[in-house]
Amino acid sequence: MRRGDEAREPALRIATPRGAKGAAGAAWLAALLAAGPASGQAPPALASPELVVDAAPVFGTSGAIPWGWNQVVVRIQNRGGKAARGAVEVESKRYSEQRVFVASAPYTVGAGESVNVRVPVQVAPFGDVQVRALDEGGATVSSHALSSTSQRAVVLFDVSETSLLRAGLHEAPVAPLYTPTGRGPGSSPAAVLWVGQPRYDGATGDPLLPDRAALYSAADAVLMRGDTLSMLNGAELDALAGYVLSGGTLALSIGRPEALRHPTLAALVGGEVSRAGVAPPTLEEIVPPGAPSGFGKQGNVLLPAPSASPEVAEALAGWSGGNLRPSPYGSSAFYGLGEVHLLAFDPTQRPAAGDPWVKIRMADLARRAHDRRSTVAFRPGEEAMGLELDPVRRELDPNESARWAIGVSALLLCIYAVLAGPINFSRAARQGRPLRALRHLPVYAAVTFAAIVGVGLLAKGVRGRARHLTLIEAGAGMAKGAVRRFRGFFVASAEELTVRTTDASSVISTAVLAELSERRDRLLVDRDGARLTKVAALPWQTVVVREDGVAPLGDGIAIVAEPSGDVVVSNRSGRDLRGGVLWLPEGAARYFARVRDGEKVSSRAGVDLAARAEAQGWLSHVGFGRRVGGIDIHDLGGSLLVPLLEPDAPGLGAAWLAIEEAAGDAVDWFPAGVPVLLGQLDGGEGRAVDSGLRIESDRVLVRIVGYGGRP
Repeated sequence: MRRGDEAREPALRIATPRGAKGAAGAAWLAALLAAGPASGQAPPALASPELVVDAAPVFGTSGAIPWGWNQVVVRIQNRGGKAARGAVEVESKRYSEQRVFVASAPYTVGAGESVNVRVPVQVAPFGDVQVRALDEGGATVSSHALSSTSQRAVVLFDVSETSLLRAGLHEAPVAPLYTPTGRGPGSSPAAVLWVGQPRYDGATGDPLLPDRAALYSAADAVLMRGDTLSMLNGAELDALAGYVLSGGTLALSIGRPEALRHPTLAALVGGEVSRAGVAPPTLEEIVPPGAPSGFGKQGNVLLPAPSASPEVAEALAGWSGGNLRPSPYGSSAFYGLGEVHLLAFDPTQRPAAGDPWVKIRMADLARRAHDRRSTVAFRPGEEAMGLELDPVRRELDPNESARWAIGVSALLLCIYAVLAGPINFSRAARQGRPLRALRHLPVYAAVTFAAIVGVGLLAKGVRGRARHLTLIEAGAGMAKGAVRRFRGFFVASAEELTVRTTDASSVISTAVLAELSERRDRLLVDRDGARLTKVAALPWQTVVVREDGVAPLGDGIAIVAEPSGDVVVSNRSGRDLRGGVLWLPEGAARYFARVRDGEKVSSRAGVDLAARAEAQGWLSHVGFGRRVGGIDIHDLGGSLLVPLLEPDAPGLGAAWLAIEEAAGDAVDWFPAGVPVLLGQLDGGEGRAVDSGLRIESDRVLVRIVGYGGRP
């Protein structure tokens, strides 16, 4: 199978075992973030000696797999004389709530060949993960156990077959400033750095990387050589680009000059790259953090290093072109919500890998990458426990817009009580036949019952329907952005739904279930993407599904600073933007009721929100921010947006409030020094049906951060 074919079938990869050299054992060890055997790892229990199976997480340490979306790589080697078929099943179970998530993907492996099956899985906190290989008849061939971990550390993912950085940086002290506590237990990282490695294909020598952007959620920064980047294509390249686009950090070491001319690198940094002199910021000293109290692994404490060693200093290089700017690590550029660093040194090779000056910079780069998590409301694939999803459910629940039916039904009951009681019996008494009133009671009751049922049918409807609430976060001028979709389903009778991802690169799971339904997700992965099956939907109750991925934004929404000091917004998204709030770096805000597709507006022409909102406290609520760990963040203030937006965009303020509650209280909605645009795209995402149900509401919100794009 060629690499391009493998990209179109992300769950399946077939390779011929060429040159054994202990590939199975070496690949297993390379997949772990810590040396030594996997703790809690159960030995394979083979049902057939013809198949040899092992499993490892893409991200993890000592057999533990981090919470949130992740990926398990299962290698199946067929030593028999005929082809074998079956499925790989990964089950994640949460102890406290008995919630079960099961993902499965098919495999086919020829005689004498091997297959790497990559299965995405949502790892439940405080639980365990079971990996099973099943044969064609459903019998278990092999079973492995992995434990889940909160991964309380800053993570640098080194895409090297043998990481030279690991020996000197793994569990080295770092000092992250972003230490949130509102995203569930274990969300605040320990002051250490973990260095991880991917699993490698023993036949081709290629790294087995995630094939969906959300599956990078455990990594704060990814380190990769430029020639490795140039070999990526298909789903793996799209996933890496989506990871950076969604707020991730990619550090590249340029080993070969031809890597500078590769179109992938040019796309990431915004133009062709050429070698330049070393910039002064690269040579400035970075003071390493001190080791925390009780830090036992003294060998990886970072010692001060004001300058690089002579060998490393002689090989230092700078880079220019595109959007690159000098940085402490070499040259850096923004890509969407994330950053790309072209390193002035090569930490994947000696002598740089062992140089204290280089190690300090790599630790600081990973720390910076972690701190930038604060600027993204919904990082794809991130696990967020304890967040409030009830406002999202209310936005997507048709019952919330049918409250009038309760009042009407109560009024009908009152009318029935008056007619069937005093009026009915008084009339019968006047006629001298008091018992005749009893004959009229069933008629009044039947009419009232029919009327109440009719009101209920009118309010709730007789057919199921769907509602969507979506947030797209993107860098200014970018044609794509990170997306979090909340898809609500409301049915008139009990049924089991099948919910597909919007595209093949997304991941999906249930967020809010119907009452009394079993908390069990069944995800099937195939070449067309993934789908949830047997989603329990009960009559007149709303089920909410969460989807993470990357979404298109037409030609993007540009935000450009003019020499006059004005900020210009150009809408090229293909849809009108309504209820636009432009937050400027100096703290002022401008309001635009509508920015039509293709229209260009200046901040000078917007309505100054100070007069309209200062009395309500919104501007002061956002402008000063508050402290989370060691950084200042700025709240959205969704509850105060409601009266501001309601006249021009009914319901938009309530939608922003629901999104803010779902994102938690540790998000910097307005990062310092850059503009931020909030708004709603008219027309939604353009779909009419979801899982066989009519979409009656499709609200798409956008958050555009920073400067960028064509003026």
